[in-house]
Amino acid sequence: MLEQIVQKFRGLVLFGVVFMLSAVFVLQFGQPDWLGGGEAKGAAAEVYGQPISRGEFKAAFLMAGGENFPADLAKQNKFEDMILYGLIERDLLAREAEKLGHVVSEDEVLAKVAQDSVIHLSMSVEAGPYLPPSGPQRVDFSDSDGKFSKDNLKNFIQYRLSRSIKDFATSQAQEMLAQRMREAVVANVAVGPGEVWDAYVREKESVKLKYLRFSKTHYSQKAEATEAEMAQFIIDHKDAIDEEYEKQKHRYTGLEKQVRARHILIKVASSASEEDKQAARAKIDGLLARARGGADFAKLALEHSEDPGSAKKGGDLGFNPKGRMVKPFDEAQFALGVGEISDVVESSFGFHVIKVEGIREGDVPLDEAKGELANTLYRDIIGRERAQAAAAVALARLKEGASLEEVADEASGITRPAEGEEGAEPPKVDPLAPTVRETRPFGRTDSAIPGAFDSSPLVKAAYELTEESPLGAEPMQLGDDFFIYQLVDKTLAERDSFTDEERARISGGLTGRRQREVLTAYVRDLLQEAKDNNAVFVDQSLLTQ
Repeated sequence: MLEQIVQKFRGLVLFGVVFMLSAVFVLQFGQPDWLGGGEAKGAAAEVYGQPISRGEFKAAFLMAGGENFPADLAKQNKFEDMILYGLIERDLLAREAEKLGHVVSEDEVLAKVAQDSVIHLSMSVEAGPYLPPSGPQRVDFSDSDGKFSKDNLKNFIQYRLSRSIKDFATSQAQEMLAQRMREAVVANVAVGPGEVWDAYVREKESVKLKYLRFSKTHYSQKAEATEAEMAQFIIDHKDAIDEEYEKQKHRYTGLEKQVRARHILIKVASSASEEDKQAARAKIDGLLARARGGADFAKLALEHSEDPGSAKKGGDLGFNPKGRMVKPFDEAQFALGVGEISDVVESSFGFHVIKVEGIREGDVPLDEAKGELANTLYRDIIGRERAQAAAAVALARLKEGASLEEVADEASGITRPAEGEEGAEPPKVDPLAPTVRETRPFGRTDSAIPGAFDSSPLVKAAYELTEESPLGAEPMQLGDDFFIYQLVDKTLAERDSFTDEERARISGGLTGRRQREVLTAYVRDLLQEAKDNNAVFVDQSLLTQ
């Protein structure tokens, strides 16, 4: 066998290397892993009755550079799990290769390593992009003169990996069989010209928009109905209100004590200076005096509270059970009666003044519960209608020649100081009010605008815009909100720029991804079949906990 290998590769140096390694192989045949590793300590895993020793697992870990891999990144990417399952998947692939008639001998392995300075490594198909891939890995076995050194190879196997020559050769034979099977699985994977062009288009084409978002929530907050309007609304929407009550009945029956409060917050950072704390305290004391003097609490909160979530609703926090708010706030609100106003309360957020608007416990009266739901439904419907109407007005102004910035200010009711005017403060803008925003460049399959909605209709419409017609024809509804938009930039893919080099680059990338997908699916099926047959054992103590 050795003479055949030597004749095949025709090298005296290679002959010496194979002879030396084979001699060590014979001497160590049947011995446990070098320096005491391996089966003597129990199997790390088992595949169809064939053990994977702890020594082999450790060697694979070292070959993958595990000892130099950052510990936190290794844990995050389950480095050791991917190594162990890589060995399991390797043996499954090697088993399939043998079924197809593939054979790799230990002598062939030794000759190949000596000739090419390449060893093979298996990593699980589930491994993330930060981990080394399966397949051949080049290792430098050269001496100081740059020539291949059999002693360096021997030392690498025995001292670096703590393996015997026999165990190393057996393991690498499995690796080479697995690699042949990987190559066989993906051999016929190809992509068509149409797929390559479509990928090129996705890569090269992009659109960028400026837009205004008309939020239903923004307009809902300002939707107040008179008693007569609400009474008529309840009559007109009786079925919808009854249906909503049945859905949310649990919110109105069998309740523990709840308090509905408004509050005014003046923020104070934990790192604030004593001077800043005193200034904040003086401000909240003044607001407390005004509230107790008869000022409209909701209006005070709207104008002065620094809680962005509740200020726009007049400080209204809705009904909340005990324990939902921070402790000082919670204790204060539950100590008040309806209509009472607290002293200044200090929490980790700053200084608060609290007014209790209502208390409920047990079952909420049906009329009250449905009235509350009717109010929410009214705000929802009116908010959407007003958002749509405001978007239509804004789009009409754009078509008349106004800029997006001018339209945004008009829609938000903002009057900006004249240019050059000194001492003017920038206007306060509700974060939900229409504001000019710009998208990133997006392709035909990208999401144009982030949100809990499907923005593909906007993407399609954006690609129909031109420099001559840069505005959308109508406000577009996405989710509960309405958008008007204007083309900023548009780049299209051109056939003339689709060179052979670009075609080859795109084709190579697509083919590689498709091959990974096919191989991953194939290996997953092999592993699942083995699990279904109870043919896979894994030492769970070796996996990331």
